[in-house]
Amino acid sequence: MIHLLTPKENETVTLLSEKHLDYIAHPRNDPTSKVDWLALRETQEDLSYPVPLPFSFSPAVDGEVVLCDPNGREYSLTAESGTAYAENLLIGAEYRWFVRIDGECSETRTFRTDAQVPRMLRVDGISNVRDFGGFPTEDGRRVRQAMIYRTSEMDTHVQITEGGKQTLETELGVRTDLDLRGIKDEPRCPVLDETRVKWVNVPLAAYEEIFTEEQIARYGESYRILLDAQSYPLIVHCWGGIDRTGTWLYILGAMLGVSENDLGLDYEMSSFSRWNRRSRHSDQFSAFRAGLSAYGETLQDAAVGFMKAAGLTDGELTAIRKILLS
Repeated sequence: MIHLLTPKENETVTLLSEKHLDYIAHPRNDPTSKVDWLALRETQEDLSYPVPLPFSFSPAVDGEVVLCDPNGREYSLTAESGTAYAENLLIGAEYRWFVRIDGECSETRTFRTDAQVPRMLRVDGISNVRDFGGFPTEDGRRVRQAMIYRTSEMDTHVQITEGGKQTLETELGVRTDLDLRGIKDEPRCPVLDETRVKWVNVPLAAYEEIFTEEQIARYGESYRILLDAQSYPLIVHCWGGIDRTGTWLYILGAMLGVSENDLGLDYEMSSFSRWNRRSRHSDQFSAFRAGLSAYGETLQDAAVGFMKAAGLTDGELTAIRKILLS
């Protein structure tokens, strides 16, 4: 008879490490020096991955753990010596699981993942991968998970593996690769299977450098991609997935109604990647916020004002909210 050990029935499990949770509780976001975001340097180990969730059972033999997600999708994990590990689970979600050994199935148990944002992900070969979904908005909704993923680049300074490509293309089902590189002749090209994933390159700047006529128009071009429901899920990245990607997502999240604190947290969580620390209180970020504030009195108003200056209409912004908010 198969006995399920962990997770326990109706247990709530966390997918973040103690270091992640400690930072969320006690942000150490003192100002940092100006970052050359077109010439990043690797300065620390990579801590941008989630904690694998262990499944254990007895007898401690090889077998198969079967997971059923909230959407009814089933997938299996290979278990060795009574243990299997899962990554990239949705946050704030209920899962069912059971074990199969030589055709014999165990009872089914239920567990729930903690809703703590951000949802950090592992994609082999690249860094700083997170779901932009899960954040609450000030009107009581949430940004949908599994719609927009922020990542580092996949080539040049890092190299995604075949397993990492499979994670993006199959497990996460990515349909669009929005590549923000290229404002100063950076090498860039499609990396994923172009028969499955559309590569779109819109070279963007970051921080206070976005407030030029050319850059505002490019931001509008990039945001307009969000109007096509067939574009999702999509990944958005620059080099490290920190500065240009962070600027792009900060404005988008503010337009959706995510709080300034949560947007600052998401920006700073990139400090766990391999490319040094970021702070919402740096001169660089403060200059960006000051420039954005010229477009509206509140943060959300300013984001709306910027996106409208970039050419999006009220109707288009409403359509984006409808797609991205639960």
